[in-house]
Amino acid sequence: MYKPEKSQSLQGIEALQDIYEKLTKQFLFNEYVIKDDFDVFVAFETMNNRGKSLSNLELLKNRLIYLTTLYSDIELDSASKKSYRDAINDAWKEIYRQLGRNKTNPLNDDDFLRAHWIMTFPYSRKDGQDYIRFLLDKKFTPQNVHKKVEHVVLLETQQEIRSEQGIEEVEDENADVDTIPQPLAELQPKEILDYVNSLKVSSVHWFNSFFPELASDITSDEMLCLDRLNRVGIAYFRPLVMAILKNESGENERIRIFKEIERFIFVMFRMNSEKSNYGSSEFHRAARRINCDQIPVNDIITELQSRFASTLNNDNNTFRTDDFHNSLSKKFKDGSGYYGWSGIRYFLYEYEIEQSGGMHPKVTWKDFLKSEKDKISIEHIYPQTSTEDWDEAFSDVNQEQRQFYQATLGNLLLLSMSINSSFQNNNFNDKKQVKKDSNGDMVRNGYSNGSHSEIEVSQNPKWGSDEIKSRGIRLLKFMEKRWDIRFESDEARERLLFLNFGR
Repeated sequence: MYKPEKSQSLQGIEALQDIYEKLTKQFLFNEYVIKDDFDVFVAFETMNNRGKSLSNLELLKNRLIYLTTLYSDIELDSASKKSYRDAINDAWKEIYRQLGRNKTNPLNDDDFLRAHWIMTFPYSRKDGQDYIRFLLDKKFTPQNVHKKVEHVVLLETQQEIRSEQGIEEVEDENADVDTIPQPLAELQPKEILDYVNSLKVSSVHWFNSFFPELASDITSDEMLCLDRLNRVGIAYFRPLVMAILKNESGENERIRIFKEIERFIFVMFRMNSEKSNYGSSEFHRAARRINCDQIPVNDIITELQSRFASTLNNDNNTFRTDDFHNSLSKKFKDGSGYYGWSGIRYFLYEYEIEQSGGMHPKVTWKDFLKSEKDKISIEHIYPQTSTEDWDEAFSDVNQEQRQFYQATLGNLLLLSMSINSSFQNNNFNDKKQVKKDSNGDMVRNGYSNGSHSEIEVSQNPKWGSDEIKSRGIRLLKFMEKRWDIRFESDEARERLLFLNFGR
């Protein structure tokens, strides 16, 4: 709908006159007359790109329909061509329905197409456009339809094809073999149909991988696993997850591999800070092998565990902490400490879920992400800006060491609601109590009635260096239990807390 510029502020008849003038003098159309011998599908691909660029998924649909028009009547009669076009249109209708099912967060066309390509064809990673160049320039091309090659076709299969196409069979009394040579297009129509059907079916699993809570065909345990993968950051594993959902029928096997993937992501990327593409080629290829039924899920679990073994000490299988420590050390040097760690949101949320003991959660992941930099979602119990009360509580700790206590893991707390920054520096006893404004309205929970993590902290009569270290050790032990790793000793844990002064 046309809207006049704000500066015009036109009303009534003046606004209508302005619209009329623009429609009659400035609204232009281009008319193209397509001759019968010109490929309308080629025109579609080139001309549409002069306006808003088509998505690769839209271009592919047009290309596949175009290819169905190129087959000879022997390979694909007119009725079959129409059937193929209907199948393609039906598939794209379902694909777009799935991509747009979540109205507030629709999924990207081309992300899905690329993931399906990874799952279906040999993977390469020259650049981000490899997939569409392969699909449009190598696989689904007119040349591959026009090029005829000799196929050895089973006689029975050939008869079925001819029967489907309405071609009358003439029995050959001299035929004494069950195969016949047949010149057919290099790209067979069935390949197109199989690919289209695969896209259609896969779109459902693609959606479910993003929004498991809206899926109707997965269990609550699987939903939890997929939720965790989305929370931790699923990275390049989504094509593999889609392949597993599509092809692995065993619920227990699906849950096992989802748990292993989540563990791999947390330890390798959140703790050890591996490069974002670490292992990507291998697990992209695994997605295709799962989709082609070439390997069982258990083989991928074995590979994940094998790569995980590189993080363990050879002599006692304890977790090697050097990479995690070195990554955190940079954070402590810039003053952020664990607060700047990329895994802190996910870790504290998982701890909160553990503390809830299966009770109704007081914090949702969606609420936890509302603050851009989590300043109102994660609090320093011992604040970064100290007050007289806090100075007294930490009188036994020198000024330099106080910064480490402020930034260490045990001093960070997941809150159940946003708070005004002016309350963050309150003393510990005040933080435990509900805060109200002058009108008696609550402006923040106290720890004593906040999140399950807050309630746990509120049980402490005071908050000082011993309480921070004790809680830090407890959180690291939760990390060991939750992600099935084992630190060598309490000394190793204290080293990760950066509280082992002088040692």
